[in-house]
Amino acid sequence: MGQYIFLVGGIIILGFVIQAVGIVVHGNLKKQYEKEHPEASILEIKDNQFHPLGFTNTLTCLSVNGEPTPQIMTGFAKRGHYILPGKNVLELQYETQRPGILHKWVRTTYDPQKIEVNVEPNKKYTISYDKKQEKFVFEEVA
Repeated sequence: MGQYIFLVGGIIILGFVIQAVGIVVHGNLKKQYEKEHPEASILEIKDNQFHPLGFTNTLTCLSVNGEPTPQIMTGFAKRGHYILPGKNVLELQYETQRPGILHKWVRTTYDPQKIEVNVEPNKKYTISYDKKQEKFVFEEVA
């Protein structure tokens, strides 16, 4: 019995160590990018990925100017991307998920759309999806 406690405890400690290493590596990559591109702005994604009843809305930035960009954390459970000043073409995809009646989950994925945005240096922007107008909303955070 004691050997299983040590095994489970060891796996939990190993998980914490791997998580800590991941956080340090991600932080170093973020600092390196900020050093290389001090004029970069932050694009924060406004969506609802977590809902207790399963009604989620996920917005994904597939690429910026045709190239995939690394995702960063901009706050607690807030995702974002670095974007450089000037005109940028964002390729975005929107997906909704809800509990179903006949199936466990009903997922609707909208086709990727490309939008062109103009970005100023060292600003913070948000992007979201307006279901009523069926378009992406890009705005500067005041």
